[in-house]
Amino acid sequence: GRRSYLFCFLDDHSRLLAGYRWAAREDVLNASRALRAGMAARGRPRAVYVDNGSPFVSGQLLRACAVLGVRLIHSTPGRPEGRGKIERVFRTVRDQVLVELADRPPASVEDLNRIFQSWVEQVYHRRVHTETGQEPLQRFLAQGPPPLLTEPALTGAFRWSERRTVSK
Repeated sequence: GRRSYLFCFLDDHSRLLAGYRWAAREDVLNASRALRAGMAARGRPRAVYVDNGSPFVSGQLLRACAVLGVRLIHSTPGRPEGRGKIERVFRTVRDQVLVELADRPPASVEDLNRIFQSWVEQVYHRRVHTETGQEPLQRFLAQGPPPLLTEPALTGAFRWSERRTVSK
């Protein structure tokens, strides 16, 4: 009975869902968790293309990407053409996952994340994509597994930081 938000990071070349997370709030903390989980599992991307929503214009997300050497690119406001691939993924999620959960909704966001992860890894990543003609996981791993980031590197990059000046 509560609203939940899907944060999802899509690999442009393979259409693989690199990082994803359902959350009860649409904020930078949950967006960062999804991106961090994706980087831990699938490696460091060269760039991250996001819209201009409040979770994605945060200085904390910009700092994390800068520390890891990832370009953070924001889409042009009022130009939805650049977001078509991720919007298509959201439509697939609505049509294939959320429809199945309508009769028996998950008890918690954690249950929803567990169910969604199973669907992504067992169905979405293993089904031939109509645009690429390959399975997303197969296409993603075609050049070999990407080098993964270490946990200390991820922890340092996603550590919150704020510059402040003290005055009387």
